[in-house]
Amino acid sequence: MSVLHKHAFTRSVVLKQLPPCLEATQALSSFPQGRFHDVIPRKNDSLVIKFLDSRSASQFTRKFLSLPRAPPLKDALIEYGRPAALPVEILTAVGLKNASRVIRVSSNNTKDIPETLIDDVKKCGPIESFESDKKKAVIYFMSIDAAMKASDILRTSEAYTGYSVYYGYDKKCDIPTPLPSDSQTDLVITGIRKGATTSELLRRIQSGLPNLNREVVRSISFDEPNAKAFINFFEPAVAKIVFDSFNNAKSSTGGVSVSWLFKRSDPASANLRMAVSAGASRTISVSHLQNVDQLRRVLKVAKNFGTVVSHPYSPFNTKTVKIEFADIFFAFKALDRIGKNMDSYPDFAGTHISFATSTDKVKPMKIVCATPTSKSESTQAQDAPESSSVVHNES
Repeated sequence: MSVLHKHAFTRSVVLKQLPPCLEATQALSSFPQGRFHDVIPRKNDSLVIKFLDSRSASQFTRKFLSLPRAPPLKDALIEYGRPAALPVEILTAVGLKNASRVIRVSSNNTKDIPETLIDDVKKCGPIESFESDKKKAVIYFMSIDAAMKASDILRTSEAYTGYSVYYGYDKKCDIPTPLPSDSQTDLVITGIRKGATTSELLRRIQSGLPNLNREVVRSISFDEPNAKAFINFFEPAVAKIVFDSFNNAKSSTGGVSVSWLFKRSDPASANLRMAVSAGASRTISVSHLQNVDQLRRVLKVAKNFGTVVSHPYSPFNTKTVKIEFADIFFAFKALDRIGKNMDSYPDFAGTHISFATSTDKVKPMKIVCATPTSKSESTQAQDAPESSSVVHNES
């Protein structure tokens, strides 16, 4: 049994001394559950397993070392792999589209599942298993990347018109425990002073929380005319901390009161919570900006994806800006749409975009456009008034 050398941001492990005759698919079926991102066979009888985050890699390692093993794995050694960031495209697909290693195809008409399905998808990447009958098929890929490619191909192929193509449940994934349907995650804050901003309210909320090193607010809606705000949290425990924080500070909050919202939101899905644990947030980072004009254009386009709460930047570093949205799905939508159709967003050309998380966790996506920003678009952006609503540094 090997000595483990854990790295803080390592999200991969390497299994060594596997039997030469053991196929990767056979090994995977014998593994403990884990939030697998990719399984890669290597030479010298080894296997690399990449996870969505470092915590999942650690949990898998502990299970592998402590639980009884299948006979083919009894002499296997395990060690941590090299630290590597998770591509932001994968993280976005997991949180926004419930992406997994599994693709399900079902017939919505009288047609049977095409016999060519296996040939159509195997070019996307290695397949762990394939099951099909006349009306449905389930494909387990060895990676989420391959499943994403297959999903895009099948959804856009005329041969699969009239078929449903969607991500399925990965039985090998240790998804978070579902939150009870009656979980209290919604607060309403009333009596907010005139002139207060959403950003100020969020900073007040965050000041009463411990450093959890992850996004805690799913969405916030500020009704300024009625001086109230509605906040939806990811976790009931965090909502309770904020509720107690405001109640305990009534004497210093100037008439502000907090209560539980009667009409509750649906609890965050398991995939959304996994994405947040891996580094997704309401804030995206845009770096490698060329100049202030491009910064202005980027901010103008970002507002098309949803309400922007703040976009602080340093006057000494105009090459990077962080854009905070009111809802985490606005951030997902921005990253997904820009990444899927880069040529439609020439104002982002040459930039690197990601969730505003440590780069050790998430790998940014470089925006490459075939056509540069048109003169008319640039001129319109430059003619925009340089007021605080266009570019500002909001603390």
